[in-house]
Amino acid sequence: MVSLSKRLEPKESSISPILIYAQSLSSIAPLGSASAYLTYALTSSLSSTLIAGILGALIYFLWVLIGYRYSKVIASTGGTYEFARAGGGELIGRIAGWLYWISYMIYLPSAITYLSSVVLPSELNLSPMVVASIEILIPILLTLLLLTGIKPPLFYGLATSTIEIILILVLGIKVLSVTGLSLEPLSINVSLSNFFTGALAVGFTLAGGGASFFLGYEAVGKGKTVGKAYLTAYWVASAAVLFAAYFEIAAAGYSNSGVANLLNQTYYPGFFIAQRFMGGLFSFLFFIFTANSLIGSVVAAYVALSRLSYSLLRKDMLKSIFVVAIPFIVINVIASFTGQYLTIYLITTEISLITLYASHALVSLVFPSFTRKLSKFKFYDLLLALASAILMGYGIYNYIIPYAFPTSLIGSLSLVCGLAIGILDWIIQKRRGNKIDRLGIKK
Repeated sequence: MVSLSKRLEPKESSISPILIYAQSLSSIAPLGSASAYLTYALTSSLSSTLIAGILGALIYFLWVLIGYRYSKVIASTGGTYEFARAGGGELIGRIAGWLYWISYMIYLPSAITYLSSVVLPSELNLSPMVVASIEILIPILLTLLLLTGIKPPLFYGLATSTIEIILILVLGIKVLSVTGLSLEPLSINVSLSNFFTGALAVGFTLAGGGASFFLGYEAVGKGKTVGKAYLTAYWVASAAVLFAAYFEIAAAGYSNSGVANLLNQTYYPGFFIAQRFMGGLFSFLFFIFTANSLIGSVVAAYVALSRLSYSLLRKDMLKSIFVVAIPFIVINVIASFTGQYLTIYLITTEISLITLYASHALVSLVFPSFTRKLSKFKFYDLLLALASAILMGYGIYNYIIPYAFPTSLIGSLSLVCGLAIGILDWIIQKRRGNKIDRLGIKK
């Protein structure tokens, strides 16, 4: 009988293109983004969130182009670690890889803590004991799902993210059939600072599709499949989120005051609008699949993180899954026993976003070096790299400056930890004289 460890090993060219696409789309979490996360953009841009969102999607596309061009060439289990390594060498690769590892590792308990302590109790009458049990049970169940192999989680993501898109379309069509259409959301009715804040909020809402980068070795068609899937998922998710922005503004009456009033009533506008326009059954489905959207995003991140761990640590896949599972479960156990769900959610979200932006900034900065090695360097590669790095740098700046305790301190320490782990790991590997291939396995 084939051992579990052997069965979980990445198999070259074993995953179909549609499942690679599912990995990207479910990582972005279209329904979670459209019904909940979009709230941050609406708070800033109000009735101008649609036009701000269009700008934000185009701005974030700067990073998407860089990720797309890397992924077409480098098909590995290492993803962004291999991207940075190809452009900047092993040291930069390990720093970027560990920053990304921290980001995704911390994202897992962050999303589940938000789901179990905020989303579910908002509509279900759950006792503290039930919330604590859910907080611990979900990471255990997701770990068991990962142990079934790679395809079950991807099929799960494909089915649920497809349903999410359908729910967004159905609700939007219903809302617009009642409110009618208007060009008002295409005008800027807020200050420029609030407009750009909303634009960047929408852009960062669409982050996450790069989870497919880590399936390059296993994808049928390798890099071409990953690049195409990543690009397609980004535009599908962008269309869904922008459409949601439009119909949520429409439901609020196409005015700043209407959007402000909507947000005064709820910070979960998608569900609120579903109740108002579609009734109890549809709104319940909307709620369930919003919660599932968060779970789907975590599953996609878990899959990506297991492969990144496999490349960085050169362990077998079974050990790599448990390297992720242990801190994931421990953080959730701490949250459940202390009851400090909101505090832990805020801290983990802060760490996850800052380390993500830092990793992306490094990958962006070494992009011109990567294209030069391919003899395909163009001057606009330098402009693209700088623009993307500045965008990611703004994300870091926004969380650290102006200084506020403890968030700025936590953000700064997370960057230092990622840098320190990357340098220490590089020193260890250099002393061992290990040579790593693209799979992340010792030669």
